[in-house]
Amino acid sequence: MSGPGEARQRTESALAWTVILFRVAAFAEVVALNFVGDSGLRRQVPGFAPALAVLGLESALVVALTWRRRRVPPAWLIITDSVLTAAIAMTMTMVAGSAIKDSGPDFMLPYMLLVSIGIGVAFRTLRAALAATVPLAAAYLYMQAWSGFFWLGAVPHTIGFWVDSAIAWSVAALLRRNATELDETREQVARLAAEQERTRNGRILHDRVLQTMEALVRDGWLADEKVRAHVAAEARWLRGYVRGDHDSSGSNLTAALEEVVEQAIRAGLTVDLNAAGLRAAGAVLPVATVEALSGAVREALTNVRKYAGTGQAVVRARVEGGLVVVGVLDHGVGFTSRGRGVGLRESIEGRVAEIGGSTSVESAPGEGTLVELRVPL
Repeated sequence: MSGPGEARQRTESALAWTVILFRVAAFAEVVALNFVGDSGLRRQVPGFAPALAVLGLESALVVALTWRRRRVPPAWLIITDSVLTAAIAMTMTMVAGSAIKDSGPDFMLPYMLLVSIGIGVAFRTLRAALAATVPLAAAYLYMQAWSGFFWLGAVPHTIGFWVDSAIAWSVAALLRRNATELDETREQVARLAAEQERTRNGRILHDRVLQTMEALVRDGWLADEKVRAHVAAEARWLRGYVRGDHDSSGSNLTAALEEVVEQAIRAGLTVDLNAAGLRAAGAVLPVATVEALSGAVREALTNVRKYAGTGQAVVRARVEGGLVVVGVLDHGVGFTSRGRGVGLRESIEGRVAEIGGSTSVESAPGEGTLVELRVPL
């Protein structure tokens, strides 16, 4: 798929809300533990309140960015948040000093555990989520040692950080996977419906309109040669549409080149299009690439019609060495290097250069011209 579908977007939004709610609840809990009731540190240990304010500011930044993105925070922010949370927790432990000698560092435990849940939701791989949780676990062990408790007793709580992170990652991964499958199923159903509609319309067009148009050309009912060529071109385009060659998404270079060639034919050129190599490769290109290549080919054919002194040209498209190569060849009057006009430099070379491609032009007086466009796949 070109981008996240509706189900994936809703899932990412729900996970973002999960991060926001857990973070708000975590900070509310650490405030309640330390400033409400007799068990808290409301005796106002010097420096403790400012450290808590910094923690609140950090949480507010995470919540604000998540709210703005409507998605979980980026990995760099989650890692930074984990490191800062660990640093602030250790600082608060040192600031509290003897005030926590009897209770240990559990005044920060609920907050840190809820932060670990946010870490699990944010990362796409379990290994990355567990690695991002390391600063929290290391900080908690340090806090246990600082407060005078036997630090091995903190191991069960330390493991809890990774357990929470892993569970949150598993749930988030399941939701993302289900959302992706739902979007893909919807896309397949839409494609099937469109294909069925195309088949039905194609049958009608083939049995009635297309056969009539081809009969007009084949049986000589049209005396005017230009009208006959125009009807023949339109019939070829319609047959391509019936076959499904004309991709409305704009990513089908073959269809775009066919349209350009048909326009050139209607303008009076005789153009032979060879795109078998491109079709066989099955390359699907970005819309911008298709537009640039088809526009450059249109300009090249216009140059043939106006300046080459011939009414015939060949367009060949293929995939070669990881490149899409489109060539426009004529056997007209040709030109020297001084004859390269502004149209060639800007409308052809400029278009291709903008999408990271290159253009080569081979020409000599009396020997025709070959313009080749090369764009990476």
